[in-house]
Amino acid sequence: MNAAPEIPAGPGPTGTFGSVLRNIGWLLAGKGVGAVLSLVYLALTARTLAAEAFGQFTLILATGQAIAALVSFQSWQIVVRHGMAHLAAGHFERLRRVVAFCTAIDFAAAAAGCVLSTIGVLLLGPVLGWSLGLSHTALAFCVVMLLSVRSTPVGVLRLFDRFAVGAAADATTPIMRFVGSLVVVAIHPSITGFLIAWGAAEIATSMVYWFMARRIAAPSVSLPSLSGAWQAPAENAGLWRFTWMTNAGTTLEAVGKQFGVLIVGLATGPVAAGNYRLAFQLSQSIARISDMAARAMFAELARAHVRQVQPAMRHLVRQLTHLAIAAGGVVVVVVVLGPPALRLIAGDGHAGATLPLQVLGCAAAVDLAAVGFQPLLIAVGHAGRALLLQAAATACLIVAMIILLPLFGAVGMAVAMLIASACAAILFGIAAMRVVRMT
Repeated sequence: MNAAPEIPAGPGPTGTFGSVLRNIGWLLAGKGVGAVLSLVYLALTARTLAAEAFGQFTLILATGQAIAALVSFQSWQIVVRHGMAHLAAGHFERLRRVVAFCTAIDFAAAAAGCVLSTIGVLLLGPVLGWSLGLSHTALAFCVVMLLSVRSTPVGVLRLFDRFAVGAAADATTPIMRFVGSLVVVAIHPSITGFLIAWGAAEIATSMVYWFMARRIAAPSVSLPSLSGAWQAPAENAGLWRFTWMTNAGTTLEAVGKQFGVLIVGLATGPVAAGNYRLAFQLSQSIARISDMAARAMFAELARAHVRQVQPAMRHLVRQLTHLAIAAGGVVVVVVVLGPPALRLIAGDGHAGATLPLQVLGCAAAVDLAAVGFQPLLIAVGHAGRALLLQAAATACLIVAMIILLPLFGAVGMAVAMLIASACAAILFGIAAMRVVRMT
């Protein structure tokens, strides 16, 4: 029988920061491949589909992603947050039940999402001009995306500090999309063809994650398993509260990130939605750096919190804040290259995406500068405070969107995102500094 992995013994401040940088490096390795390939398959879809068809394609993607974000529980955070103490203490039965609980809520959320997808497609299809056939295709894509659950195995890999394995699994999505896009372009470029390629990538990535997590976690954790799932709340104080808060937090974040394309499409039509999606996708290739940093930080902060290593936590936050601010400045410079990059990738038919791209790039820079604040609050047990602050930032987004979207269209939506990012950075920064001073 294999020996169960343990939490590494007490690194000092430099060791903790080094662990985060190492994990970010592994994530960058996987995401770096994905970033390059994503530019290629984005170019293929933007150049081979007409502006109207590309807009409809992006609206279907946005529908599936928005519904997935609405029902998602971010169970990987639950695995890390509540599983870390059990792993450290060698309580593997309790750890198994936490993972089983997360598996159960993942699939329950997917089932609920399928119901919401049916309702959503029935309501949105006529408004967005989808034919009956396209509506059926959209529904099938949403169902595939929702059932390709992988948040729990992602959490298991991060719990056992296997970021390199996670990076390899994560690279499955862009590789499959790239290959699928080439096949679709070679046969016949169409909305349905690209959706099939995207759906196949979701299925393949989910299978790889479950396979990898099953191998890494054995024999400590059985995957997938629902055995003892409903015993977990009794053994983990605040489990349901943390679960619902991660769901609410994801939903609030989705208002701008996932629902934004749908809102622009409903307000201004599929062509403007396609331009906004193109700008958003390019800006997110920059913003992925902050997402990777946040994910790597969460595991290390949770580990330091369980081991009561307050000096390491303070040092980690200081160092990563300085790093993020410096990186944010670099991103602002990179935004200058946005217009020529846009023309290279999408051609001259999407000039309307230029200004939204620059504004969203600035928003990505702000997010990157504030990357460490929200994971800190959640990792040390202040998920409720993080949720309230996210709600405040979302309220700023909604108010700005109501004012700016009717006046400026996609550009107005991008400016609203920038305002919300600045609001979130300020609020989370103040709260995180208070928590650090208290520890």
